[in-house]
Amino acid sequence: MAGEGRSMRSGGFPCRLAGCDRAFPVVDQTSMDSLRAASSQRTAHEIADHGYHHVRMEEERPYLPHQRIKIPKPELPR
Repeated sequence: MAGEGRSMRSGGFPCRLAGCDRAFPVVDQTSMDSLRAASSQRTAHEIADHGYHHVRMEEERPYLPHQRIKIPKPELPR
């Protein structure tokens, strides 16, 4: 059953549709390929079983853990 969706919501990538309990585990927690595979399996399930195509919202910003937020410096009077 490795790599297939399981009936749970406690780990992995959960189906985004309310009422669906399927989740797709990341088999190797240290592998980006495993992470991508679980995400792809979820997407394939959502399309095949629900006809759902996820559309990223315009206001969603990508998660960039190492990006620093630059705070504007206040202008000092001269």
